[in-house]
Amino acid sequence: MRFIVGVDIGGTFTDCVALKTSDDGSPPEVRIGKASSTPPDFQTGFINSLRTAAEMHGVSLQDMLANAQVYHGCTVGTNALVEHKTAKVGLLASRGHSDTTFIMKAGSRLKYMPAKYIAHVAAQTKPEPLVSKDLCEGIDERITFDGRVFAELNEDTARAAIRRLVDKGVEAIAISLIWSTANDAHEKRLRELVREIAPDLFVCISSEISPRVGEYERTIATIVNALIGPPMRNYLDALEVDLEQNGYTRSLQIMSCAGGLIDSDHAAEAPVLTVGSGPVAGLIGAASLAKTAEVGGGRNVITADIGGTTLDVGTIYDGKPVRRPTASYGQFEYFVPTLDVRSVGAGGGSIIRNETGILKVGPDSAGARPGPVCFNRGGTQPTVTDAAVVLGILDPAYFFGGQITLDVAGAEAALAQVGEPLGLDARETAAAAIQIINNQMADSIWLTLTQQGHDPREFILYGFGGGGGVHGAAIARELGLKTVVVPMSNLAAGWSAFGISASEALVTEQTGMGLASPFDPAAINAEWPALEERVRQKLIKQGVAPKDIVLKRFAELRYSLQINQVEVPAPDGEYDAGTVETLVQTFETEYERLYGKGSGFAAAGFGLTGLSVHGTARLSDLTVGEIAHGDENANADPVKGTRDIIWYGRGKEPEPARIYEGPRLGVGSTASGPAIIEYSDTTVVVPHDCTARIDTTGSVVIDLHDVA
Repeated sequence: MRFIVGVDIGGTFTDCVALKTSDDGSPPEVRIGKASSTPPDFQTGFINSLRTAAEMHGVSLQDMLANAQVYHGCTVGTNALVEHKTAKVGLLASRGHSDTTFIMKAGSRLKYMPAKYIAHVAAQTKPEPLVSKDLCEGIDERITFDGRVFAELNEDTARAAIRRLVDKGVEAIAISLIWSTANDAHEKRLRELVREIAPDLFVCISSEISPRVGEYERTIATIVNALIGPPMRNYLDALEVDLEQNGYTRSLQIMSCAGGLIDSDHAAEAPVLTVGSGPVAGLIGAASLAKTAEVGGGRNVITADIGGTTLDVGTIYDGKPVRRPTASYGQFEYFVPTLDVRSVGAGGGSIIRNETGILKVGPDSAGARPGPVCFNRGGTQPTVTDAAVVLGILDPAYFFGGQITLDVAGAEAALAQVGEPLGLDARETAAAAIQIINNQMADSIWLTLTQQGHDPREFILYGFGGGGGVHGAAIARELGLKTVVVPMSNLAAGWSAFGISASEALVTEQTGMGLASPFDPAAINAEWPALEERVRQKLIKQGVAPKDIVLKRFAELRYSLQINQVEVPAPDGEYDAGTVETLVQTFETEYERLYGKGSGFAAAGFGLTGLSVHGTARLSDLTVGEIAHGDENANADPVKGTRDIIWYGRGKEPEPARIYEGPRLGVGSTASGPAIIEYSDTTVVVPHDCTARIDTTGSVVIDLHDVA
């Protein structure tokens, strides 16, 4: 008996998916443990969710952990940035370049901002700097673009600069020097000096955090890493102590924003790799499920992870999750490759309020504490969950499988108070709020797809998280989609936690290059062996057998005189003139795909700015098709009865809907709307003119018949 355990910490709840496997060939048994998140001591909620999952398997927490591999979607770094609870950071930069982060880049600081903000030039402002000027120190040294030492590092003035920062009370130091991508000797020596003077300080260097050509983005990545380094280190230290005290002895694996797992030591050194990683896991799980021919009937999928606090939107195009080479923190763009998952403040905990005579929903959330009014934990502001209870969508006696009894009267009173100045009663307020949140979610998905150049109607929707089944069909109708999938519905509420447990180990090593065409094959050949060996060693440290490692090469190219590069797959083997030509052709094809036919300009020549190697390996033999779903009573009478529900958009009078017990719906079962399918930790709404069916993976597939 062994366990594969995935834990995902959200803003409201912490989800644990624990799969018990055996040697007799029987399918893994899956249980979901759910606990309230416990900020700022998130490790408490982590352990509580593990304990709940162990109890559901009928074993003690200690017995489960003694035979488990634990995978974790860690949001501590993300939360620290969002809540501005970061470390006090000092910056060591090449003299004359410490103002780089203040000057910024106009294009990048506007890249992820709303269209109205970009168009309104007079309203544009620069954000507060990540590191104040008095904590930026210029260092006497200089490396040239080809890695030559033009000016030696002045260690005396460097020591003085470090001491000044220490005297000012910095908790972390970021080091980013000019052309350290070509020669990192000065950065490494500065790190040694910091550790000599202040051994307890967190310190990181840009040549290890983001070794790519691009001074600004590389520096921002290093600063962000330093900002969250101390809180991440403190959290992981405390969590690993708690796990060890409960019998866990293996390496803790952490989800990265690139869609793979890294070990906890790597995550503690480079926590920037975990920023935004929680939502990524759900996208990975959806991509795995979408490979099965039956689910959704297509390879283009939009994922909607609807939790208590946020909606996280991801895209799978032609069977592959969409990636981007940069990440962002507010208006700061930085070089860390990530899966393209976008988050907005819309979820079950989104607060409903009257704002100057207009009903508004979100983006602020009631969170886990106090939570929605119906939770009876002291919340006074109504939320989307309160609205769903008042409309009859959620069964107040069956929330969390009956573990929580919801206060319907309290929710009604809170909604009535908000709606009264608008001339609305509690039910009308609830129905309007649900319509508003559905429209907001649909708008976010539409914006994501259109910005990527896709037609939403060519996609199917995967709705998961606690609210994916509740809102999925309504969102799909707004977007003109014909199919919604609530993936493996007994896992849907903890889908991101499942995605973590089904992920591969992933290590990426990069090096900056400064080659102009025609490229010298020997210069390229000289870099691959070291990159590949570093990847192998890091994966072996994670417990991967060398034979299980899969290496893939990538190269970053651009047209000469341009500043933006494009990453493309690079050929294996030894390079010669023919291989280089193939690489250039691959770049030109990808460039035109991204920017349109005729956008390339080969006459300008080409630049090779970087090489990277991605190493992956399976950490478990878990596959989606092996998971047991349903229960021994599947195909027994699944109808629990009927319930009066107020269907938003169809007036204020209740209409009866059949209520189905989800686990009793076997493969091939159907349910025609209006209907509600209830699982212990999620609810699936099947509106009018829709039919739900259970496919071979246990997923609920909803077909919308009124969408042209």
